[in-house]
Amino acid sequence: MLCLFVPSIIAIVFTQYTKTITHFSLHFLHFLLSNILYEEKLLRTLKVSSSSSSMATSSSAIQESVQGTSSNQEAPAYEIKGRTMSLKEWDLTVQVERPIDFASLIKHGCDIVEFYEAQDLEGYFSMLNGPTYESLVKHFWVKASVYDAAKLEEHQKVLIYPSLEGKSREEMGLEPFVDTEIRSSIMGVPVFINQETIVYVIGRASEGNFKDGLDNKKSPWNEEVNETMFNSKKKGSYNNLSMEKKMMLKIQNENLLPKGGGSDQPSLEHRVFLHFFLKKEKANVPKYIFKHMIKTLKESQLNNRTWIPYGRLI
Repeated sequence: MLCLFVPSIIAIVFTQYTKTITHFSLHFLHFLLSNILYEEKLLRTLKVSSSSSSMATSSSAIQESVQGTSSNQEAPAYEIKGRTMSLKEWDLTVQVERPIDFASLIKHGCDIVEFYEAQDLEGYFSMLNGPTYESLVKHFWVKASVYDAAKLEEHQKVLIYPSLEGKSREEMGLEPFVDTEIRSSIMGVPVFINQETIVYVIGRASEGNFKDGLDNKKSPWNEEVNETMFNSKKKGSYNNLSMEKKMMLKIQNENLLPKGGGSDQPSLEHRVFLHFFLKKEKANVPKYIFKHMIKTLKESQLNNRTWIPYGRLI
């Protein structure tokens, strides 16, 4: 009897098991299909979103490109400038200003500090004790140019973009022009130096006497300067100067109006500058320094002058 029922029981169990497996499989297939459909829908959504974002980005980029010359145009964060002279960095010599120990000079009987205090230059001489980065100064110098032609720059911009005619410098995307500047770049970073920059760095207002373009032979300043330096209307020699005046001329040639040569024969402009110091008359020191910097830069560009003044100041 048992042998008759066992096959039937096995058949029934197998049938139920098969139904269960089939039912489970159907549910599992339904689950898989649902996930596949969901993922396809999600992918389509992402593609549409990505496409819209790309189109919006492209549209914005095109719009910004079209409006590149509008009033919202910003100055570049960096620029690439070539050399403005035939000299290369390794051809140049940086003139580093020399720190002055006024206390030591006083101990040796050369008390000249009062002449520089009258010019408000204590802060400048204190600054000379800091470091000098000669490599950076050379990179600055070989790429430097004197910028004093604002109208020419604006005209060139209008030639490229005629629609900018009549616009302000800001609307043209140009840097504001305040005064003559020396413009260069170091490692792609734009660097500007003007008279106000020097005022800020040395802590001395841009005020006082300034004489430029003097005729060495015919200028009425000759007699006045000779009287101050040599106590005579006739020009004397370097050996006729007192110890204090020799030291002040040396300080001037190394720190205030660097010459890059001998100090025995100063020009009339240099002598007038010293005259203001000796008479304790305010000289426009920032203007003198800036004009001397421009003059020396042009000599490097035109005459291959290898000396760079104001290494510490720059």
